[in-house]
Amino acid sequence: MGRSQDVSLPAAFDDLEIGVVVRDPETGAALDTNDRIEELYGYSRGELLEMDIEEFTAPSTTFSQDEAIRRLRAAAAGESQVFEWRIERPSGELVWIRVRLDRTTIDDTTCIIAEVREITEYKAQTRRLRLLNRVVRHNLRNETNVLMGYADRLKRAIKEKTLEREVETILEIASEIGSLSDSIRQIEEITTPDATQRSHIDVGELVEEVAAEARADAVAAEITVEIRDDICVNADTGLRHAITHAIDNAIEHNDREVPSVEVSVGIDSATGQAEIAVSDDGPPIPDVEVDVLREEVAASATYHGSGIGLWVMQWCVDSLGGELVFEANTPRGNVVRFLLPRAESVGA
Repeated sequence: MGRSQDVSLPAAFDDLEIGVVVRDPETGAALDTNDRIEELYGYSRGELLEMDIEEFTAPSTTFSQDEAIRRLRAAAAGESQVFEWRIERPSGELVWIRVRLDRTTIDDTTCIIAEVREITEYKAQTRRLRLLNRVVRHNLRNETNVLMGYADRLKRAIKEKTLEREVETILEIASEIGSLSDSIRQIEEITTPDATQRSHIDVGELVEEVAAEARADAVAAEITVEIRDDICVNADTGLRHAITHAIDNAIEHNDREVPSVEVSVGIDSATGQAEIAVSDDGPPIPDVEVDVLREEVAASATYHGSGIGLWVMQWCVDSLGGELVFEANTPRGNVVRFLLPRAESVGA
């Protein structure tokens, strides 16, 4: 039997469209890779051969080095493994992949061959279809039913001279439907991106612009901005949509007489990524609205403006290879954090 260190892939594997890694079934060590893996992971072959799996696994993933070893050993026992994994490139960009593990023999050595495909776009499309199905089934149907009910009440209101109140309610419902339509259009823009539309964006300047627009629309709110670091990211108009939704939600769903919103821009100390944090002093975001972003959660209730806004934020961050984090504020409120891969400043 040959030593595992001597295992190498035939040169023909470099011509494949899928990434291939050969691993030791006991230790999980990479023994060889093809060229496509370097493109997918963003590391060189030499770097990957020295790295543990957990070193390029996305920090937020529920998987671990131990989980990877368990799957490798199951494949070595003859049980093929197919699963999804999220990796982190050296730039900080997060990418979804689908992995298939099978036992094979190379140079008289039993090892595991991993076939790797990027599925980031597929994941985004699947989640988009799931959301749009829910919106159409629940929101639009329910809102239409309410409109029909108020149309009947409007007839009675004309006779009872309470017309103004009923008309205002109808206008509010119509506005909600219009907001849903706008958010769905934004999601379409974000999830079908054209790379040529992305450009270097100064995050501080963008946040100042969005905050100024929010102040003009919500004169009763206190909106402050703190720029701790000068940061650029490669992004498109989706980032403006996402920041706008974060600030608007923080104001609209705040129960204070004068809502307070703080927006900060800086470098996240844990990841080194660009961070945009939107903090408020309102009631907590309902768990169901956050949970449904992460999992295949069945939803029977309607999605209101905040729910759709959260989806816009999530998809914007996903399309840019970043991460969206929800935290509790102290002593009260929410913090919505956008973590995005940084780009070099223009002229740097």
